[in-house]
Amino acid sequence: MASRTKQKRAKRRYSLLLFMAGDNDLSDAGIRDIAELCKVGASADVYVGVEIDTRGEHTGSIRYEITEPEEEGIAYRNVIERLPEADTGKPESLLKFLTWGTDRYPADQRVVVIGGHGDGFRSRRRAIAIDEFGGALDMPEVEYVFERVGFHKKKIAILGFDACLMGMLEIANHFSKFADYLVASQQIEPGEGWPYDKVLEHLKHEPKVCDVASDIVDSYVNHYVLHGMTNVTQSAIRLTRTGEAMKSLSLLGKAVASHLDSQDASTKRESIRTIDMARASSQSFANAEYVDAVHFAENLSKAIECKVVGKYSRRLIESLNKAVIKNRVLRRSRKLANANGLSIWFPSTLFSFTVNRARYLELNGVEDQPGWLNFMDDVFAEMRYS
Repeated sequence: MASRTKQKRAKRRYSLLLFMAGDNDLSDAGIRDIAELCKVGASADVYVGVEIDTRGEHTGSIRYEITEPEEEGIAYRNVIERLPEADTGKPESLLKFLTWGTDRYPADQRVVVIGGHGDGFRSRRRAIAIDEFGGALDMPEVEYVFERVGFHKKKIAILGFDACLMGMLEIANHFSKFADYLVASQQIEPGEGWPYDKVLEHLKHEPKVCDVASDIVDSYVNHYVLHGMTNVTQSAIRLTRTGEAMKSLSLLGKAVASHLDSQDASTKRESIRTIDMARASSQSFANAEYVDAVHFAENLSKAIECKVVGKYSRRLIESLNKAVIKNRVLRRSRKLANANGLSIWFPSTLFSFTVNRARYLELNGVEDQPGWLNFMDDVFAEMRYS
């Protein structure tokens, strides 16, 4: 009997791989996301593969392939595989999906989107891909998956976090060796998430990756303008620029720490209170420990009368502006008037800093560029002993 070999598929320009962690209150939204993809369908240039785990829809996860539209203009979600119940918050779940997707859908450029609840970097239980009946992925676990799949060798074109509070400089830099662009929100995302019909339209008709990333940002915010939403942000980040921004943040931290060290104890305590006021008056988000990096640098340079601090504040702003290629804010509310595309971590309490410091140190670039963390160590040590 002749052996059967798997037929190799032709390479397309793009593949979109969507991992939807919907075993929570986002189940219905995840199903609607797939329906949005079917409004547009795949094409001769674009593959679309999806894995979704839902609450109550069915037991386990399903892998779908979105077809090209038929003559009547309708595309379908073909069930490729039904999987047993598993925890979407375990690295193995994401690893198996991405291994399957990259093998099944060869492409010049890959767009990888992780959808579901998110909370930045801080907690293993509340980072991203949260499963109500299991765990959640932290940033080192996502990194581990990307290493195993080989994205350090062939980068993702666009990494998307369709989740809340993921638009942070430290997170963007953490994945800079795995992707060219990141699309993420500084703020809480509405439950409906990305408008995937628009995302797929951009992939089908826009050959330039940077333009696709920017278009996703525009479509996301425009979608919520039409739906009357407020407090919406989205930005596209050029990840080759985040290393310089992290270095600038470190230099700013070193400059502020040096300024504090030059003062006597009483003056230093007063300066720390001034810095804390600059932090408190800076743009923050649903997690108040995440502050807009540009706005904070602007406020800090006004609050501290030091030429070196002013110099490195300006340098940080310049490097952030080079990294953020598109930033959109739905400005119907003044709450987000100073959202510029990337947040940084600057907690207000000694307790929060102490609890989350080790996890912050796990992010790539924090240990290599330690000036910002050292500055926070200095500030919170002062709080501890004052």
